[in-house]
Amino acid sequence: MVSMTSRANWILAAVALPAAGWVVVSLVWLVTAALGIPRAFDSRTLTLTEASAVASHADTARLLGNGADPNAASRLRAGLVMNGETTMTPLEAATGAIRSGPVQMLVDRGARIDESNYAVLWCGAMARRNTDMLRFLESRRPERAPIDCTKVRALW
Repeated sequence: MVSMTSRANWILAAVALPAAGWVVVSLVWLVTAALGIPRAFDSRTLTLTEASAVASHADTARLLGNGADPNAASRLRAGLVMNGETTMTPLEAATGAIRSGPVQMLVDRGARIDESNYAVLWCGAMARRNTDMLRFLESRRPERAPIDCTKVRALW
């Protein structure tokens, strides 16, 4: 027969050890977060291109509010929406990732849709069957914007 004291100790250990483990993990997480290690686990490292690709309205607004250029090409890390890392503009990322949510915010904050990028955006939206973006682009088509998708670089 098992004594009552031994059984009570096992029950206490079964309850206390997971809680103690959680406290230790939480403390380690807080210390590393305070030291900024690793920064890859939070949104502070997102580029405007990445925020647009994943349709993060809050991060897009924060980055634009902090002065990010809505026309500047920047890094799109591998694994967010495609397998390889690449560089593209926020509008291109949103178009290729079929995320039209942040597009209006980008345009309102100065992202250009003109002869220099219209064909890339249009052909990217066509290739990805991004009908929302196609409707958005149709209303902003520059007069002389050629649309020959065979001569345009692919987004994806």
